[in-house]
Amino acid sequence: MYKEAIQDAISMHELPSKWSSDVLNEAKTVANKKKIARYRKDLRKLNFATIDGEDAKDFDDAVYCVKNSNSFTLYVAIADVSFYVTPGSKIDIEAKKRGTSIYFPETVIPMLPENLSNGICSLRPNEDRCSMICEMSIGLDGKRNKYKFYSGLINSKARLTYNQVEKHLNKSSSIKQAGVRDSIKHLKDLTNLRLKLRIKRKALEINPMETTLKLNESKEVKKILIKKSLFAHKLVEESMLLANESAAEFMQERLNLGVYRIHEDPDPSKLEALKKHFKISPKLVKKLSPLEVVNLCLDQANEKNDSTGQILVLQSLARAEYSTNNLGHFGLQLGQYSHFTSPIRRYPDLLVHRLINSSLAQKKIQTRQNELQDECENSSMLERRAEKASRQVEQVLICTYLKTKIGSTMDGFVTGVTDFGLFVSLEPYFISGLLHVSDLPDDRYHFLSDRNALKGKRRGGIYKLGQKIKVKIAAIFPLERKINLVISNGK
Repeated sequence: MYKEAIQDAISMHELPSKWSSDVLNEAKTVANKKKIARYRKDLRKLNFATIDGEDAKDFDDAVYCVKNSNSFTLYVAIADVSFYVTPGSKIDIEAKKRGTSIYFPETVIPMLPENLSNGICSLRPNEDRCSMICEMSIGLDGKRNKYKFYSGLINSKARLTYNQVEKHLNKSSSIKQAGVRDSIKHLKDLTNLRLKLRIKRKALEINPMETTLKLNESKEVKKILIKKSLFAHKLVEESMLLANESAAEFMQERLNLGVYRIHEDPDPSKLEALKKHFKISPKLVKKLSPLEVVNLCLDQANEKNDSTGQILVLQSLARAEYSTNNLGHFGLQLGQYSHFTSPIRRYPDLLVHRLINSSLAQKKIQTRQNELQDECENSSMLERRAEKASRQVEQVLICTYLKTKIGSTMDGFVTGVTDFGLFVSLEPYFISGLLHVSDLPDDRYHFLSDRNALKGKRRGGIYKLGQKIKVKIAAIFPLERKINLVISNGK
């Protein structure tokens, strides 16, 4: 079923998954390009380290932090993909068509050929690598004072995992290299300051549960694990946020063109649905900004462990997209934001690198805004396609895993209400099934769209969004990703 699931996703979403010999030949040639150039700053003595998941192979970013008496200096080194992938080259045309790497459990369809993504571009330990450097000076209050971009040459001193760093921070084990240990210590101090500023600017703290599927040798689901949120994740995330914000600021101030990651304010009608669900008084609503409304609802949902509330908050938010119009980022509460830190796996990041490089080299940018806006819209569309394909494969694998549970009763909660039935999330398995309206007991139900509910015509019983419900799995069709549910014990 594993191969079928991936093949089905490739076919349904028309994913480019094979490399032409032309692209592979060009990749072979550019991988031999000389690394050292006169304009590169030699940073090979600095104690850079990569911090990634256990299974990562393409290392986009490495960090190094040093603290002195009055400031931090943070170096974020990003794989210099633009050095190897030039505009209009065969690799570039193929990367643009893919838009992003697509991740399935234990498989990836990369944006770049493997000898680039896992090879010469990847910031592997103890190997010289071309990088784009964002060097930032940050005050002891955590605020970024100055930044600069330049081309560099680094040699990462360690390939660390999040778990390793977490254990080191908890003093249950230690990182070998003394210079890397110092850098991590300073990064920890800086991250704590940055997290305080994040709270101060009221950035949204939405932490939906993420899962990892553990597969057995036959590529069937063995376990569904919930990803733990570690301080080590925040350590990397806050460094990347700083570099991305600096890239956006650089384009805004130095160029009349940029690729921004935008997140607009929520749609007012969706905010209305939130206010109703959380019963916020009209008097209070008048005094609150959209950000305050969302944060108030989020706090309530988190306090009550209200899964539906959290889902509603997520559904009320606009989708983050790429644009040449700098509209800011609502979720992060930043006036400007971009994606600069993952050019191995995201095409917009590569576009940002090229724009910054053009400015540094004082070259005139050839691309017009309308052409770049088309690129942004295409990248947003390809990102959505990748997410749908990834989720599709996960759902097929979970459905296959649940076939052994047909006839079992389990807890769920209503995540969607339509005129034809209820979508019920099966709590332990992070997937929803359909409880058809004709399988609801003892009555005929009609849909109340204004209340997100189904109401019985004779007895007046109500099924509504967020309701806890015991259901039984009646049937499963894995490749269709369909789970049919009935009420447990007919109640």
